[in-house]
Order: sequence, then structure tokens, then C-alpha cells
Amino acid sequence: MTTTRVRRTFVATPVRSASATWGAIVDAVASEDEDADARTELLGVTGVAASLIAAEAWRSTPAIVSGVGPQVRIYCLYNEEAIVGDDANEDGLSWSPTAGDWIMELPCPPEDLAWVQSTLAEWSDRIRAIDATAKTTAVAPEAARSVAEIDVEGFLRG
Repeated sequence: MTTTRVRRTFVATPVRSASATWGAIVDAVASEDEDADARTELLGVTGVAASLIAAEAWRSTPAIVSGVGPQVRIYCLYNEEAIVGDDANEDGLSWSPTAGDWIMELPCPPEDLAWVQSTLAEWSDRIRAIDATAKTTAVAPEAARSVAEIDVEGFLRG
């Protein structure tokens, strides 16, 4: 099964602090109105997420949100790339990936993986750390695995 993916790239340091970058990411994936529980969960791990952003773990390995709608892959820009901002895309999403069943994988430097995983496990079973140097694809929650079936005959009848 192929998964539709959407990419967002956020400006990070030195343009904005790592915690402000995380706040912008949370705003993009969890709306205040529809996803209050998801926002609370995501904001609860601000310190850990900000430390991963500050470590520049998201430069080439994305954070991945799998849930409702297309999978969202989140990268960060650093240093001169952040200052110029040409590759930034912080546009809002037309859906809320954290409405319903969802998971988020945060890339982490391998030397920090053990403490980050144990810290995240204390806060959430939906937010996980992955090795930023390993190739991986997010395991989608059950709601995101379902495949829509199209009634071709009905469609062609109009």
C-alpha cells in the first residue's frame, strides 16, 4: 500500500528558538479546537522535542505524524538555510492529522536515543523517538491503514 505524504519544513535556529519551532510544529499538526488532547500531549514533551530540534536531528530525517489523512513529514532548516528561508514551507494543513488515532516519530541522534525514548514513554505512548541515522517508515495507526474502496461502476454511472 502506498501512503500519501505531505512535507512541511520549519525554520529553526538561529531564526527562532528550538522551543518556538516546536510550538509552530504543534500548531500545524494539532488544532486548538479539534485536538486539545493531542496538543496537550505534544506540548507536554516540549523540552525533549526542543532538545532534538536544537541537536539538528531534523535536518535530513523528518519527524513523522501518521494518523488521519496523509502522513506528515516535518523537517527543520538551520543556520544560513533558516535565515534565507527559501526552502521553508510552514503552510497550515487542510486537515488535522492528530484528530483521532495518531502517532508521531521524532528523529533523535543515536547517542541520545535511550534517554529520549524513556523520557517520551513517561509522557506518551503516541510520541516515540527513532534513530535519526536509520532509514525508517512510520507505522501507521489502524485508522490510517484503512484503504478507501472506490465503487468504479457507480462512479462511471455518474
